Amino acid sequence: MNCYGAIVPIFVLVFAIATWADAQSEIHSEQGPSAAMRDELVRSFQNESKRGANLFYTQVYKVRGRRVEFDGSIFGAIEGVEVDGCVLSIKSEIVDRYAGTIGNNQTGRTQSKYISSIRFKLTTQMAADLKVVTARPVRQLSAESNPKCSDSPNCNLTWIKLKPTGRIIHLTEITNDVADYDGDVQDFDGVVDQFFLPVSSADAGRELIAKMRTFAQSCAL
Repeated sequence: MNCYGAIVPIFVLVFAIATWADAQSEIHSEQGPSAAMRDELVRSFQNESKRGANLFYTQVYKVRGRRVEFDGSIFGAIEGVEVDGCVLSIKSEIVDRYAGTIGNNQTGRTQSKYISSIRFKLTTQMAADLKVVTARPVRQLSAESNPKCSDSPNCNLTWIKLKPTGRIIHLTEITNDVADYDGDVQDFDGVVDQFFLPVSSADAGRELIAKMRTFAQSCAL
């Protein structure tokens, strides 16, 4: 029996399978970001999480005829990031530590935490619209409380503003700042059309934005 005729089809089949596998590998490598690019983005967020920003303030105002006076500090930072394909999950935290008087009563040192977790798919359009802004943390320092800060005349922190087209950012907020309740509660869980991510400085914010834009471009391939 001549085996040459059987060997040729087998060789052709093996060659075809190898060629298909190479093509699939090439296609896969072109779809979405590489592991190295993902790790670089995560590393940039981790470096920023070691910094954060502080703001020192005083507040003097009245509530029901009683004078309220507090001095305190606000710390804002990115806590961590996870990347799944082109979907980013970012956790940030604002910590407000303060003490003072309400009327004639002295208050002890209090610490209020505001933990935010956002999840969204990073698109090139969303990345292009990212910007660094300065703004007062209005939940902690409302205009009615007459805040004055030693490091910033307007009591501003630095943020990355995320404002995509449409409501695609899923936000979960947890805080212990709930009247008459001792402990953490989830006070929001839903989609929002914008979010402000605290960063340590404008330069740090611009660096993260550049990394996110590069990452988004790789997601578009």
